[in-house]
Amino acid sequence: MAAARDDEWSVTGIEEDDFFAPHNKDQHYTQGLRLSATSPDITGAWARPFAELPWAFPVVREEADVARRYNFAFGQNMYTPHDRSRVIPDPRDRPYAGWLYGGIGLMQDSGGAEFDEFDLKLGMIGPASLAREVQTEWHINVIGTKPFLGWSAQLHNEPTLDLYYVRKWRLPRDAGGNGGGWGWDAIPQASLRVGNVYDYAAGGGLLRFGRNLATDYGPPHIDLNTGSDYIDPARGDGGIGAYVFVGGEARLVARNIFLDGNSFRSSAHVAKYPAVADGELGFAVTRGHFRLAYTLVYRTPEFVHQGGADHYGSLSLTFHCWLSHCLD
Repeated sequence: MAAARDDEWSVTGIEEDDFFAPHNKDQHYTQGLRLSATSPDITGAWARPFAELPWAFPVVREEADVARRYNFAFGQNMYTPHDRSRVIPDPRDRPYAGWLYGGIGLMQDSGGAEFDEFDLKLGMIGPASLAREVQTEWHINVIGTKPFLGWSAQLHNEPTLDLYYVRKWRLPRDAGGNGGGWGWDAIPQASLRVGNVYDYAAGGGLLRFGRNLATDYGPPHIDLNTGSDYIDPARGDGGIGAYVFVGGEARLVARNIFLDGNSFRSSAHVAKYPAVADGELGFAVTRGHFRLAYTLVYRTPEFVHQGGADHYGSLSLTFHCWLSHCLD
């Protein structure tokens, strides 16, 4: 199906926390927040970066068959060990770390059948990420619990460069179709990530069942594992959409700064596993210009002395409109 021009922005907020999962443990990847704004379809001079990066978008289609967007994102992640009570953390436990970042992405949606995204993020790891201040304030003054005591041993300040590319396919290509309706689709994907934060190659995807599936590629994640930030209501029937999904991703990891430690100076670190897998299930509801989704993620152990798999919940809300239009 051809991609109709979309003239609205999409704004997405994602909150990930082990608090949103059963048997909350408040450890390891303990919290993440990301806000993003996805532009309307762009043409002309604004589309020039896509032509300058053909290796990132290997399938070039006629202008009428693609929708191209910019995605602007800002976020903060926090990582903590299992034992919050130790002022001097166990060297076998996950290091304290925070990451504050911002970035820009290029998205290309080829007729609702294929999706490419290339992202560049710059940021800071270490005390400059403000993770210690945010988590301590939250624990003491908001939820009234004891703070983590070992933040003085967190990773050192280090500027970050993070590059990410993903290709997704929708199978069958016309799943959901214009006009919505009930159906199913599979969205396999392959991705590559490089920089001083992560170096990995990954493959995975989603299997979905519901109605108005063509409005998106699944709900997004902070670390870009599956899904997409924006929705396109014009590909549905204008009514309520809903779907359930199951999926996952497997990664071959050469570097993870939150486990390997700082790049250019000695810091806390642990021996990581080179292969990590996520399993996920959840649901999403769309109504006109809104999408609300919940995902439960189970992650295999990432380092040698980790005491079992991790799990966390992800909540996301997307508004596809200017505020004045949302309130009409």
